[in-house]
Amino acid sequence: MGQMFPLSDQHLNNPLAINPAFAGCQDALSVGLLYRNQWTGFEDSPKNQVFTAHAPIRNDKIGLGFFIGESSFGITRETRIMANYAYRMELNNGKLALGLGFGATINGMAWNDLNATDVDDQRLLNNPKSSVMPDFSIGMYYYTKKYFVGVSVPMLLSRERDQNTAKYRIVNRFSNYNYFLTGGNYFTLNPQIKLLSSFLLKYNQNHSPQLDINAQMIIKERIWFGAGYRTSNTLIGMLQCQLNDQIKLAYSYDFDVSNTGRYKGNSHEVGLNYVFSYSRKVIGPRQF
Repeated sequence: MGQMFPLSDQHLNNPLAINPAFAGCQDALSVGLLYRNQWTGFEDSPKNQVFTAHAPIRNDKIGLGFFIGESSFGITRETRIMANYAYRMELNNGKLALGLGFGATINGMAWNDLNATDVDDQRLLNNPKSSVMPDFSIGMYYYTKKYFVGVSVPMLLSRERDQNTAKYRIVNRFSNYNYFLTGGNYFTLNPQIKLLSSFLLKYNQNHSPQLDINAQMIIKERIWFGAGYRTSNTLIGMLQCQLNDQIKLAYSYDFDVSNTGRYKGNSHEVGLNYVFSYSRKVIGPRQF
């Protein structure tokens, strides 16, 4: 539970997972898949799977999205299902989107997978296997052809466990909120090579801030490669391939350079994005 929010190196490929205001911002029906295996070789390590879909409607002023994500570690499994709504408006040379997400979080515990010393332990027998909690998120996203910035608060509601009934109840404490700030800039070095620099800052009152800084070179709009650094002493290597105007395949690898890195292994992440069609004539899918 020490991790603020499920990690992802490829938040630029699936921004809807952290910011509901991104719905419809690719100006087309777009779907994304993501799988992350964290700390490979470590038994019962965290694993994340994400599916997103979103598109603009009604003259592009409204964006609708759908997000489902599953996180598992040990005997714990958490599934988030969210519907997203974004209202977009022209602002200066870009667009400003305000978003709202609403859905549910399903928490499951596989108590039967535990090797209990006492199989009649009442603390194990009386624990519920699953619970369903409502969930909400809010966000803002501004973007142009050259840069973008976003602010969001996913998972507004938190939960706590009742020691007497072993059930969870909803609580709303500002100290439990996760605040996300993301931004980036798109540079044209020459007609064939471009550079995308970006960052993701996470803040929670109960944790130290976490910052991801990334830089990626883009060659002929087809091959992306770059590196990043996460303030938890993690180096990130990234490789993406734009197979055509619709399909992008991405891979990233995390290398933990801290003293504990030798014990928990490194992490792999694979992503796939597909843009079905364009709502207007554009050169290609947005780069962020």
